[in-house]
Amino acid sequence: MTTEEKTEIRVKKSKKSDPKEKVNFTSASKAVVMIKGSVEKLQRPLDVIRGASLKDAMNFLYFSNYGSSQPLAKLIKSAAANAVLNHGIPEVSSLWVSKIWAVKSLELRRMKAGPRGRGRPIKKRYCRVFVELGVKS
Repeated sequence: MTTEEKTEIRVKKSKKSDPKEKVNFTSASKAVVMIKGSVEKLQRPLDVIRGASLKDAMNFLYFSNYGSSQPLAKLIKSAAANAVLNHGIPEVSSLWVSKIWAVKSLELRRMKAGPRGRGRPIKKRYCRVFVELGVKS
């Protein structure tokens, strides 16, 4: 190979796609690394949100009394913003929560004073939440 052929190959590899090019969008996903609370406590609001439109999910999260509803609302809002900015969705009203699930992440172990000078463990649980927004056609 000559040096001219090498440079042509490099240019082809580093060439970026056109940002104005339309992409066939079906879903956008977003993940949160750590949300305070166990997976069991997050399952209740996740079950209500799953399959709902974006507007209904946000209304439920804003007016619910679950402790994890604020971080979940923030996550869904960020996923919707990613869908609009990165995938070129013209309307946010056409989005719905197609998949949402939580998995166990981290468990901080602390000690608390117990009877007879012993220690009792405290487990501070965290979890990761994944959300996938789809487009209603």
